[in-house]
Amino acid sequence: MPVQKKPIETTTIGSFPKPSYVPVRDWFDFARETGGMNTSQTTRDFTADSQKDTDKHEALFLRAAKEVIGIQVRAGISIPTDGEVRRENYIHYHCRHLEGFDFVDLENRVLRDGAYETDLPAIRQAVRHTGNFYGAHDFKASQGVSSRPVKFTLPGPLTIMDTTADCFYNDRPRLNAALAETVNKEILALVDAGCQYIQVDEPLFARQTADALSFGMEGLERCFHGVPKSVTRVVHMCCGYPDHLDDHDYKKADPDSYHRLSAAIDAAAFDQVSIEDAHCCNNLDLLDKMPSKTVIFGAVAIASSRVETVDEVVARLRLALEHIDRDRLVVAPDCGLGLLPADLAEAKLTVMCKAAALV
Repeated sequence: MPVQKKPIETTTIGSFPKPSYVPVRDWFDFARETGGMNTSQTTRDFTADSQKDTDKHEALFLRAAKEVIGIQVRAGISIPTDGEVRRENYIHYHCRHLEGFDFVDLENRVLRDGAYETDLPAIRQAVRHTGNFYGAHDFKASQGVSSRPVKFTLPGPLTIMDTTADCFYNDRPRLNAALAETVNKEILALVDAGCQYIQVDEPLFARQTADALSFGMEGLERCFHGVPKSVTRVVHMCCGYPDHLDDHDYKKADPDSYHRLSAAIDAAAFDQVSIEDAHCCNNLDLLDKMPSKTVIFGAVAIASSRVETVDEVVARLRLALEHIDRDRLVVAPDCGLGLLPADLAEAKLTVMCKAAALV
């Protein structure tokens, strides 16, 4: 009798299209309305809303988390996220809970190798965590409405640095270290709250490989300092969001960055690395270069309205399995799903999970 193989795990990366009743608008909402994610209006709106009585919003956030997690589970996802339903974007939400950031007088900056220009929150004094933990609360709230373990996502130090304006440190390694300390404190509170899957997002590693290798990996390891082996430590490295759905001219990061980073990734003190493949179709020799890591493999595109076929995803996963052991492969979308309408996000996840089950 043949041995029954364990199903390949499936997960999502972070964002999900927010239900219309959520009292926060995010980058993706504005991208759908204006055709671009380079607006600072989300920052200003969230800052104004944060001054209001938000107790009445808690029920709406819980309703949204339950709905978003339910869609993921229905599609077949084994490790969902809360869809980041409370956040105006995945980076600034963390920064709002720290000392040192100015969200009122914004600074103009050009970002992502010239990909877009916007006004950003400014760092005007030393950055530190004051004990105002958001992650433990948000995780416990979403886990309370989920039948499956919820993964919690946080922004990494290098990515925070690139999406805020440094008007204080003028020393990138020093700022990276300070931000890593804040992420570490948040992660340790998540561990105490019982979170088993914790993901730090560092898409800037693909754009800034020199910084990633010089001090970025050290910052990542500091983020996870003191995390027990019972917790799965995940790092997400995509090549960037476009301005809008089906934006074919967007200047994404060079996917060859994965190859330049592969040795450092394999040696680093975390368990899983998430990479995109659906968009860029990597040379899969990449997987041979990371033998100690579980790879979360991007199998559906998050910025294309075309729904992949099950056969297409199965074929690509089978090619990947020529380079990686089955028990070190997790299947996911390339990145967060916030740019997609909810029905399209569910359709893509359903295809992806059916393919993973067939492999």
